[in-house]
Amino acid sequence: MIENRQAINDVLQTALASRSVYGISYALIGPEQNELHYLGFQGRGNDAIPLAPDMLYDLASLTKIVGTTTRILQLIGANIIQLTDPVGKYVTGLRQPQLTIGQLLCHDSGLPADIPNALDLSAAGLIEKIKQAPLIAAPGTQTIYSDLGFIQLGWVIQHIDGDLAASLQDNVFAPLGMHDTGFNPAIANARRFVPTEDVPARGGVLRGQVHDEKAAVLHGVSGHAGLFAPLTDLTHFVRMYLQAGRYQGQQILPPQAFDLLRQYAANGRTLGWQCWQPGGTRLWHTGFTGTSIALDLTARTGFVCLTNRVYPTRNHQSWLKWRRLAAGLFFNGLEKIN
Repeated sequence: MIENRQAINDVLQTALASRSVYGISYALIGPEQNELHYLGFQGRGNDAIPLAPDMLYDLASLTKIVGTTTRILQLIGANIIQLTDPVGKYVTGLRQPQLTIGQLLCHDSGLPADIPNALDLSAAGLIEKIKQAPLIAAPGTQTIYSDLGFIQLGWVIQHIDGDLAASLQDNVFAPLGMHDTGFNPAIANARRFVPTEDVPARGGVLRGQVHDEKAAVLHGVSGHAGLFAPLTDLTHFVRMYLQAGRYQGQQILPPQAFDLLRQYAANGRTLGWQCWQPGGTRLWHTGFTGTSIALDLTARTGFVCLTNRVYPTRNHQSWLKWRRLAAGLFFNGLEKIN
């Protein structure tokens, strides 16, 4: 049982009361615990729709761990790729083909974080800018959180499996029973989608359309962002991690993946994940839209917290302190390493 469950709830209720966000969907997961909570509303005015279990969130950068990292670790376990492989072995036309799979996963490749003004580019233009991006640090010397590295990892998966979206569906989401998780979801009922930002240039409040600009230009499918999912699906993902990669009798992640997470833990990161504390067993990741997942692999507990903190504008940032505080309580009050 997660010791600070009530304190976590109190923090999230305070965040709601302070209007840091309009609604929060969160889950506390353990060997004998599966609490799902839906607090507040999607938004205000016409968006003042009470949150419910079937509602989908734009996961933003949680795509990196839920989708891309999971599939890359599967491919490593199957000896199809190696962490030491240069990305240029799988992706052509790169200015930096020598960067390794491991460096991209750990964000120490030296690639820049972003491509500015992506919405002004075509898909082909954006792809070329990503492929030709210069290094801003020598590989292996600095941790620079980079979307570009994970876009390239998505291309690695695409090269091997033929299609990124289909690969994640077949190898990750379907085996985990994550039936409502994926890219470019069908918007049969717009009210199921928790809205993100009001972007006049893109037609107003985004519902079921990916928020991330680069993912939008790349037609909604990318290794760094683009996935949508409900809270319930993410509890399946978390439970798999807490059960050493197994879910309902299937080995989704190879056991060696957990050895690698510990082995590669350094400078506040490991393969795909942030490390809340040194060691590679207390893991965390966030998404720009307000999402987060925290795992304590030793205690076998997990915490999923989903919000739309960019609604109605990304300038609304007060949620970030509450998210960090709630995660700290989940990790029994341990302060995050820098």
